Amino acid sequence: MSTKNTHIVILIDRSGSMESIAGDVIGGFNQFLHTQQVDGGDARVTLVQFDSHDPQEVIVAGAPISEVVPLSGATFVPRGGTPLLDATGRLIARIAANQVERQHAGLAPEDILFVSITDGEENQSREFSLDQVRHLIATKSAEGWNFVFLSAALDAYGDARAMGVHAGATQAFAADGRGVNLAF
Repeated sequence: MSTKNTHIVILIDRSGSMESIAGDVIGGFNQFLHTQQVDGGDARVTLVQFDSHDPQEVIVAGAPISEVVPLSGATFVPRGGTPLLDATGRLIARIAANQVERQHAGLAPEDILFVSITDGEENQSREFSLDQVRHLIATKSAEGWNFVFLSAALDAYGDARAMGVHAGATQAFAADGRGVNLAF
């Protein structure tokens, strides 16, 4: 009996409000990465960071987890606003297209784990509405994708619920080192 490999898709908010916890986000991500790398090489990773200057900066695109390098102060630089809906919609579309390409190439389907990390509310999206993102998440959840929402927003659970992410897959955290560490 074979199991599917996992594709860990991570969407990190790098808006200006993340500045106060930038070092903690870098450390938390790097610890998560290390733990997953030690666990084995059966996963691929896509890492995208977003802000209003670039709602879809791809840092890693489907690389084997063993090849993913840690974040640093040079690769995670908070700035701009928070186009969370645009970043989420674009990344779901990117990963969905990737899965279709895999299917056409005769490659096995993957278990998709889509993790969003943010500290605030949507304030800059222009392409995707909340209804569109909720529909995308519902559709992909029905196909077996798993969505996780980690947020330091005051209403993290309400924000996640509005997007269609279940409360059991949502974690609010304090916007400080301890909170970020616990979230990761």
